[in-house]
Amino acid sequence: MAIKAAAYKNWCVQNVSPQCWPRILLKSLDTARAEGHQLKTLEDPTEEIVLSSVLLEALNNALQEIYEIQIAEGALESN
Repeated sequence: MAIKAAAYKNWCVQNVSPQCWPRILLKSLDTARAEGHQLKTLEDPTEEIVLSSVLLEALNNALQEIYEIQIAEGALESN
């Protein structure tokens, strides 16, 4: 299942806080850069940006570590 970066960001902003996304990005920045992404493009991602499984895992780990929550499986499927 392909998860779009914009859907992930929107979920974070709506369900955690507006500052959640930048914090998660900064925590996952090394992985994002290794995947070929720049911070600027992920701060406000377009609908075309699809998260790789490696980057998705890094974002999920950051969300868990910082906020002690997880995105329910399937929560992003319809976004």
